[in-house]
Order: sequence, then structure tokens, then C-alpha cells
Amino acid sequence: MALELHVLGTSSARPAHGREVSGSFLVTPEGNLAIDCGEGFQSRLAAQRAALKGEKKKLKISRLGAILLSHGHLDHTWGVLPWLKSMSLDGRTKPLMIIGPTSSANIAALLSSQVPEKDPDIDLVHQYSIWRSLGATSKDLGYEVDWILGDGQRWYSLDNGLLDELPQPLAKVTISAHKTRHSVPSFAWRVATADRPGVFDRKKAEKLPEQIRMKLSQGENVEFAGEELLSSDFRGDVRPGISLIVSGDTAECSIDAQCDLLFHEATYHDVHQEWAEKFLHCTASGAARTAVKCSASYLAITHYSARIEDHETSLLEARSVHGNVMACNDGDRLELTPEGLLNHHVRNELGWSVN
Repeated sequence: MALELHVLGTSSARPAHGREVSGSFLVTPEGNLAIDCGEGFQSRLAAQRAALKGEKKKLKISRLGAILLSHGHLDHTWGVLPWLKSMSLDGRTKPLMIIGPTSSANIAALLSSQVPEKDPDIDLVHQYSIWRSLGATSKDLGYEVDWILGDGQRWYSLDNGLLDELPQPLAKVTISAHKTRHSVPSFAWRVATADRPGVFDRKKAEKLPEQIRMKLSQGENVEFAGEELLSSDFRGDVRPGISLIVSGDTAECSIDAQCDLLFHEATYHDVHQEWAEKFLHCTASGAARTAVKCSASYLAITHYSARIEDHETSLLEARSVHGNVMACNDGDRLELTPEGLLNHHVRNELGWSVN
């Protein structure tokens, strides 16, 4: 099964040039994930769901397992609270995790029952507290919400205390958090599917009885004619899973993971490299250098500054570093196939076309 990332906002800081702020919805074979939820997220998601009816596809909110936040800036988080309330009104009963970064100092404060420090900028530990005070609790919402914070090493649930490891909201799909470089604690999120068994070799098994072939094809070892037949002997090599990384705001840095697809901010052009360093954001070419370090087969750029009216220059600069780059627009779909190939579905007035 594929991974499909629905890009619901490609603007940085504020809406500009018809682009909305950050927010993505990821469909996996085992359930769905939201990654960042800026202002108006649920309205944009509703519009995407309506448009998909013509494609005979569905985005099921009921299959949402977690909201993953890259950092605490409001253009990435301001849509969380109203969406939680809407899911309550819609009768949600399935548990939901909300996971994001905080500082090591705040994790230490939580562990010692002290008040977390007031950071010079917005930190998720304070936003979580505010949202809960406004009714975003399991009791008030009518479904279980687990509020989780991490510093990359330790993970803490506001209701359940210190956790042994980063929780995994979806079966057979692994999420991992990777520190990035911004003005507040920030993560890039990697999502990977499990490896798949090799293809069953029908020719090798063709002389066996049908019932024996069926069991071997289903992964069972069987005894036949006094001999144990191993199902693994009738399959090709294990087929590796696929993975993508979604970054939030970050200056150029090395993400300590590999992926098939890197979805990365490209706030500035090269001419504004000084601004990129000052405000801890990235240029398109910087995103491409990160993609090379991640061994990413594909790079998709997003999060354009309001100064950028179109992304032609961003594409040129990124492609000077990496060979497979696409620039995203609001509403695009990035479909990563089980073989690790990427289909870029570009939103238009009639639906989508493959770029």
C-alpha cells in the first residue's frame, strides 16, 4: 500500500498569494496522521475531502490516529483546538494522540512537578495547558486524548507521566522524531511502513498439492512427504517498506534519518540566505542539500515566504542540487507507491493531474 500526503497549506507565517499556512494529512495503509494544523486546517481538510469524491477516494477522519506537531508556532498549531472540538461534535470515540516537541528543561520540570519555564517564544507545553483549560480534555471531548511531549530523548504524557518510548499510534507503521534547527524546539517527523515479504514463487511450488501451496503462500511452514517445507524458501527477497520525512520550520541542518521522500520547507531564495540563517529557516537549495544527506529519492518543497509569488526560482535553485524536486501547491497529493516511486498529483479546477 502507498503513503499519500495531502498538502493543505504551503505558505509560511501567514496566508499569501492564494496559499494557506502549514498543515498536512497523511494516509497510510494502517490509518491516518495529521502533521501540523495551522489556522483554518479543518476547513481546508473538508474542502479536500469534498474534492476527492470525484476521484472516488476518501479521507477518513475516523481513522486518524495522531496529530504530530513539528513545533509550537501558531501558523502550525492554531487549528488544533477547533478541530478537536469538531471531532467531538461529530461523535468521535476513538482515542487520539497529540505529540510534539518541547525543551529538555521543560521535560525535567514536568518530571519534578514544577512549572515549565516560560520560553522567549511559544512552546507546546504552554499551548497544551491552554487548550486543556478550554475544554480539550478526554472528559469534555468525549474521547480519550493523550497529550505527549518529547525532547528527542524522553517522552512525557501529561496524563500518564514518563513513557518508556515514543508511542506508536498506528500498527505496522513506525513514526520517529528527528530534531531540527529552529527558534523553538522542533522536529521533523519520519513515517515508515513495515517491510513486506518477498513475492511468492509460484513456479517453484507448482508441483506441490494446492493445499500445501496455499499454506506456503500464506507464510506457513508445512510438512510434506516427510520433509519440512519453509515458506521463506518459496519467496523472493524481502521488499523494504517506504518512508517519508515531513519537516516543519528549520534552518538548513542534517536530519539523522533516511527516506524515500523529504517534504521540506523552502522559505527563501539563495539571495536571502542571510535572512534564512537569521530567522532559522531554509532556502530551496538548502532543502535540497538536506535531501541529499537524507538519501531521499525525492524532494518536495513547501512553506514559501510571502515575498515569493511563484515557485519557479525555488525549483531551479533546488534542482541545481538534487535531481528529483517538485514544488507543492495547496491541495496537492504526494503518492509514494509501495515500490518507492512518487506520483505528484497537482490540484486544479477539475481535480488533479499527475505532474
